Amino acid sequence: MVFTTTNLFKGINCPQSESCTLTNCIFAHAYKPKSTSRQFESEQQRTATTAESLDNGGGPPLKRRRVTYDKAEDRPPSKADLIRSELTQSRTAAKAAPSSLSDQGVKAPQSLKRSVSPPAKTNTKATSLTTTEANNNSVDSKATSTLDSTSQQKLDLNPRLISNDPAGHAKRSVYLRHLHGEMVRLNTQLVERKDVHFKVGLTLQTHELVQLAVDEEETLAREHGGVYGNVVKNRIGAYRKMKSDEWIAHIKGTPVFAKKQSPSVQRQAASDPPKVIDTGLSPTEEVAVASHLVVDDQKLLAQFGYVPIPPTPEQAAEAAAAVEASWNYEICDRCTSRFQVYPQRNADGLLTSNGDCRHHPNRKIFPQRTKADTGPKEPYYPCCNEAVGSAGCAVTEHHVFKASSPARLAAVMPFCTTPENSHPAKTKRREKVKAVAFDCEMGYTTLGLELIRLTAVSWPEGEELADVLVRPFGIVLDLNSRFSGVWPEDMARAIPPPPTSLPPQLDGSADHTPAPPPPGLPIVDSPYKARDLLCSFLTPTTPLIGHAIENDLNVVRLCHPTIIDTVIAFPHPRGLPLRYGLKMLCSKYLGRAIQQGGERGHDSLEDSRATGDLVRVKVGEKWKLLRATGWSFVQGRLVEPEMPGEGRRGSEGELGESLVDKAINGERKRKKRGAGVGAEGEEGGSLASFLERSKVTGAAADGKLSHELSVAYLEDETIGLDK
Repeated sequence: MVFTTTNLFKGINCPQSESCTLTNCIFAHAYKPKSTSRQFESEQQRTATTAESLDNGGGPPLKRRRVTYDKAEDRPPSKADLIRSELTQSRTAAKAAPSSLSDQGVKAPQSLKRSVSPPAKTNTKATSLTTTEANNNSVDSKATSTLDSTSQQKLDLNPRLISNDPAGHAKRSVYLRHLHGEMVRLNTQLVERKDVHFKVGLTLQTHELVQLAVDEEETLAREHGGVYGNVVKNRIGAYRKMKSDEWIAHIKGTPVFAKKQSPSVQRQAASDPPKVIDTGLSPTEEVAVASHLVVDDQKLLAQFGYVPIPPTPEQAAEAAAAVEASWNYEICDRCTSRFQVYPQRNADGLLTSNGDCRHHPNRKIFPQRTKADTGPKEPYYPCCNEAVGSAGCAVTEHHVFKASSPARLAAVMPFCTTPENSHPAKTKRREKVKAVAFDCEMGYTTLGLELIRLTAVSWPEGEELADVLVRPFGIVLDLNSRFSGVWPEDMARAIPPPPTSLPPQLDGSADHTPAPPPPGLPIVDSPYKARDLLCSFLTPTTPLIGHAIENDLNVVRLCHPTIIDTVIAFPHPRGLPLRYGLKMLCSKYLGRAIQQGGERGHDSLEDSRATGDLVRVKVGEKWKLLRATGWSFVQGRLVEPEMPGEGRRGSEGELGESLVDKAINGERKRKKRGAGVGAEGEEGGSLASFLERSKVTGAAADGKLSHELSVAYLEDETIGLDK
């Protein structure tokens, strides 16, 4: 008979008793309970319990009394506090150990730098002091470890995703591995060298080599998309031929090396030297070439805010009557709410109605789309990163407005055309002014957007001609200091311009010594005097240079026939009214960072010189085109080539018109037309231009010649249909 596994024998003691060797015995065993720390009482506790029971008359033992302390310091530390104190002391001792270990070349384990959570807390004064020091050390070590982990963040050897992939992920990965392999080889050679100073900063770690390779491959893919394969192969070949000294020079110019330097060295490396502008021309020759950048017909730009002809007094009077009939109701230029302006204050002393103005100080931004985007991207405000339509993040006291109609502007201050000037003012060095670059700063008043600062410099020298504050006609609502750079204290410190601030109009024989700089900028009484000061350096034929120059001319109320606008010289691909900002153009073409004042605003003197330097860059590019088409300088005068047709085609007539046409319509269509014929893209699309170019360059292959002739013919037919 087989017994089932039940508890039938659990009530019977095992015959073997303590000597039973079975793991699972079916009989009962008297197991001893496990001893715990609570069962082992000290002899003093047992004695105290026995004494209490005797005092109680042999009755049951009394409950333990709760001991209270008058002060927290009198309370003895608990066992947990003692353990925490021991841990704190061990960490403090371990903190001092790495110094001795480092002397012996042994690295301390990273576990000693880790912080303990939760931090140690004690009740006694001694332990609290030690704990505070330990917590401070743990915070420092935590911050250091966080920085180390951030700087040494692992980066996969994978090409980054870009909007226009030139070769596909597979080919880019192959090129990236080759780039990384050559960098690893050069870095290994540098590690093995013994004659290199500062080897710690020059040798790169594994993650730094990966980052350097990924960054360089991404740069090549973005900037050389059309010839990416050739460029990256040449770069790999250059690394294969590169020596250690060349590798050291290359490493010193990378951001990876800059991060290893001290903060002062990082600041110096971050500010790259600006590009040197070398046109190969003298100042007089630069002015001659700049005449090809002048906007010949400003009437084509009238739809974009340019005022080529001053409005008549009748138009200005009609606009003033319309403003009066509307009871001075305007639309806020910031929050778009409707409000009323009181030019002379109302009975309550207010200048505007409708309370405070809540708005976003920055313009909305449309995020750039990428191939990874699956849905629409909403525009947002960069000042607070809130979506369009959200409540404003800035509050100002007054609503403000801006009048843009030429007649409305003329109602406040009439326009005028640059007058004839037989004796234009000279520079402080007694030199003739060849051209003028200027910039204006505006502020909001009860009459709209008015001039508050005017700055003019000579071109191409960049010497300061005038830099004055202007007292506007209306009562100031907002100086727009965040952008204009003019603050109330600047207006309060301003002084009247001394007589020597205006250069003499006649040649005069007296010695001219510039006056010492005043404590503040000089201020003129009205915009009229500021305009007269600017016109004192100008004649109708003097080139006047500016960025978005229509804004500056309109606020000065000046119609100048000879203007050079960097918005026209460097057009946006989509055409007007889209345009590039001055800050972006300077960064791209000059390698210069401007408008870095932050909340202090812009500096019109800096902007004026930057605008003039941009025109110098464009003059250098234009001179290369003119020289290629046969233009030359003879005794300081720009002379067209012997064949008028060839020279006119590439310079005076078509180039002057193409600047305005390109700025209005953009350059995408023009590049598309010329892409199939010549390398010039913008100029090589017509049949006539191809025939003239073929005469100069010689005969081409018959098949290629017939193909290009047919393409040029079809393009001429298409252009004719468009017209």
